[in-house]
Amino acid sequence: MNVYKVDPKAAYSSFFFLFVILLLTNTHSAHAGSIGYDENTEIVIRGTIKQCAARPYMKLQCFTLQSGSRIFRVIVAPRWFVRRIALKLNDGEDVKVVGSKFFGRDGCLCLLARSIRFLSSGRNVVLRDRNCKPVWQNSCVRETSCIRIYYQSQ
Repeated sequence: MNVYKVDPKAAYSSFFFLFVILLLTNTHSAHAGSIGYDENTEIVIRGTIKQCAARPYMKLQCFTLQSGSRIFRVIVAPRWFVRRIALKLNDGEDVKVVGSKFFGRDGCLCLLARSIRFLSSGRNVVLRDRNCKPVWQNSCVRETSCIRIYYQSQ
């Protein structure tokens, strides 16, 4: 018959290691409050821009979109990127937005934009690539102003 003795120091170090792993896991989930694109909640909404927010949402440019009786907060991109591509969001303009729907921290119905089509001009502004990664995170976008020419020709 084999009798195993548990070394208290080994048990304590194992417990400490497990605690650190749990702590790191919980720290990661605490950042889940930051917004991320979820293809599973992707919808297409057609509506009218009612209010371009002077105050960004989580440091991102946004506007209010009215579609029938529903009101969405559409989150576009960082303000520096919106300026760089010369994106004009005018009140009263009809748009079609493809985006990921979620509820904001304040309970507001939000739409994280993947693309915005301006119905009057036909201009389509793509904000996320095929993998839903923001186009402003691409290194060439930050390093060159030629991206403005690309977006103005769309």
